Amino acid sequence: MKRTSKWLAAVSGFSLAVASTMAQAAPVGTAAGVDITNTVQVNYKVGGVDQTQVTATDTFKVDRKVNVTVATTDSAAVSVSPGQTNAVTTFTVTNNSNASLDFLLTATNQSGGTAQFSGTDNFDANNVRVFVETNGTAGWQASDTQASSLAAIASGDTATVYVVSDIVVSAGPPAVLPSSGDIATMILTATAASGVTQIGSTVAGSGGSAISETPAGTANGKTTMETVFADAAYAPSGDAAKNGKHAARSDYKVLGAQLSINKYSRVISDPVGSTNPRSIPGAVVEYCIVVSNAAGAAAASNVAVSDVVPSSMTYVTSSVYLNGAFSAPDTCAATGGAAGTDGANYNAGTTTVSNTFASIAASETKTLRFQATIK
Repeated sequence: MKRTSKWLAAVSGFSLAVASTMAQAAPVGTAAGVDITNTVQVNYKVGGVDQTQVTATDTFKVDRKVNVTVATTDSAAVSVSPGQTNAVTTFTVTNNSNASLDFLLTATNQSGGTAQFSGTDNFDANNVRVFVETNGTAGWQASDTQASSLAAIASGDTATVYVVSDIVVSAGPPAVLPSSGDIATMILTATAASGVTQIGSTVAGSGGSAISETPAGTANGKTTMETVFADAAYAPSGDAAKNGKHAARSDYKVLGAQLSINKYSRVISDPVGSTNPRSIPGAVVEYCIVVSNAAGAAAASNVAVSDVVPSSMTYVTSSVYLNGAFSAPDTCAATGGAAGTDGANYNAGTTTVSNTFASIAASETKTLRFQATIK
């Protein structure tokens, strides 16, 4: 499968920028745009007589320091099942700047390489969307707001952001699903932005465009507010330092059921009464079907087992027995479980023996036993 890097801005039909439910903290440093004024006073005498005090004042404007930190709150890869919809990885976006800012949000499928927690990224999740915590309840709910940006995050405040995806390689039809143990690494990037123009300057409020840093060769104007990028690099995503954005990663790890099935048969009687019965016409053969789920796998549900009785054999009435203990090499005991019923487990019209096990947990085994006579 050819892997590609997909940048997905989660845009819906509603407003670009979303005011989130935020964790509030103290502002970081003196606010950008504030005028700092300092006055010096000089007192002196002439001929022993106090003279009028002389003062001088200096004023400069505090520049804007842009610094954003993205982090995942997931402590390990998020366990998901093949084909699961709305799988969630969780991040925080913290505004460490000295000004209120908007942040553009993008979610990316990592293209191979080392995963965030362990293992290797080897598939891309599908239908990737970004949601912002807005309903005040921890954890993603459908009532949280899908968006491509955060609006007016105050200095020092933190917003919670969810990357929500479907665990399919391709939607199909038919859908192509990842295998148990596969990993999809997701990257969330937040880029500082200001989207409303007011008298020649931009302020936070509606997402809009990414902020530009004041060019290095520009003089530090005392009456103007310059912009300086101070964000750290995030090497795993290729994000450089001091570029007005930051990123973090989390993983989806597929945990699927790992079922194995074995079928055994043994001749339990023949019409001539042999001590060691042979498979001759009239002999009764007992079939033992064993379905097991591997240790550490996800539970399998609605496990439907269906076995068509060969046309050269006749089903033995009331011979179905479920979940008897398996004894090597080929026997499902008629103890420890429950007898099946012909109405539920045998369809004479299609000569099919069947049963649906509600679930098979990790390390669990289920059995189905039935008998048929050779014609």
